[in-house]
Parts: sequence; structure tokens; C-alpha cells
Amino acid sequence: MLAKREIRANFDYFLEQKAKRLEHLAKYMARFSIALRLERDALPALDGWLYRYGGHLIPGGGEAVSALADYEPAWDGAFRGLNIVNDISTFAGDYVVSRNPNVRWDVWYGDGSKYDYEEKGFGQPCLFGLPCSGYESHHSMLWEIFSCCNAGYWRLIQGGSPIGIWGKPGDLLRRLDHLMSQSDR
Repeated sequence: MLAKREIRANFDYFLEQKAKRLEHLAKYMARFSIALRLERDALPALDGWLYRYGGHLIPGGGEAVSALADYEPAWDGAFRGLNIVNDISTFAGDYVVSRNPNVRWDVWYGDGSKYDYEEKGFGQPCLFGLPCSGYESHHSMLWEIFSCCNAGYWRLIQGGSPIGIWGKPGDLLRRLDHLMSQSDR
């Protein structure tokens, strides 16, 4: 487990690299005729792409959750798609932040419970200040977008659509709207 200073250093690195990562993501998405902009009318194209291709970003074998939480194994080879998951989550988080001045990026150090390091988002960039009920502490957009892609993975493996918030096209828009449910969209 990383020390608080190491977690802070990783978060500072995230902030330093964020613009560059989003620039690379925009170039990648342009190959699919998707123009990334922090505007709601630009989101349906990304939503459709995630629904169709998000499952291909998740490696099989059950190690994806460990890789996402601990960055082990490294996000290369079969795990390289997690970089895109991470970048899309950063974009989605920036979209939420751009819509509500009370929401900000910060790092979550846990809540002081014995096993808080096992909680989603521990030591990672998260959104704070979300207006919707149930998100008063922090919210990990990385785990949110991973869940979307993981649902796509299971659609590929099992066919059909899983039941849940990531089962239909348009769920990214619905989810982002929910996260801003009490803000000035």
C-alpha cells in the first residue's frame, strides 16, 4: 500500500498529465469520427462508441479488477485497453467538473476504516462535491467507466445485454445526468 505522500505524488502526476492524456484520447477517438468536447451534444457519439467497443478494452481472466485497483499488472499488452478506460473516465470527470463549480478532482485517502484501502477509488483521482444523494464523499469515475466497459465485455462473452445501469445504449448520458442531478446542467 502506498504512503499518503506517494498517493499525493501520483495524483499530482495525474493533474500534470491530464491535458496531454485527453489530447491523445481526442486523437484516438477522431479515428472513429468522434469529436471530444465538454458539451452534452458531443457525448452521444462517445456513448455509442463505449457501448459498441468498450468491452474490447477489458482483458479476460479476472485480473482486470486487480490491475485497475493496484496498477498490477502493468497496463500494457493485454491490459493496454485500461489506458483508454482511464482516459475516458478522466474526460467524463472533466465533463462533470465543467458543469458544476462545486465539483472538483481530488484524491481519496479512505475514510479511516480498517480496510478502506480495499474500497473503489482508494488512492486514486476521484470527484468530490457531487450534488446527487449517495455521493457526498467521493466518486471514482475510473470505476464508473470500467463498469460500463465490463458490461460490454460480458455482452461480448454471453451475448445479450446485462441487467443494470450499463445495459443499454445511452447509459453514459443517463449516468452523467444522474451524477449532476441537482446541478445547473
